[in-house]
Amino acid sequence: MKHEEVVAALKTIADTQTAAGISKDDLQDLKKYNLIDIDATEKVPVCTLTKKGRVMLKANSKDSK
Repeated sequence: MKHEEVVAALKTIADTQTAAGISKDDLQDLKKYNLIDIDATEKVPVCTLTKKGRVMLKANSKDSK
């Protein structure tokens, strides 16, 4: 995944807590880098950002002035 794709995926997960539009391979990459947690005990798996994922999203969401 490219950097922009990772940030877009993190934003999607932060907003909806679902992996809508994100491939399974990309989800596994995000999980491998400890950016997300996946709770598969629910009917629809719930995705949440880890602290590392929140920091990365926040650092890349700032407007460049």
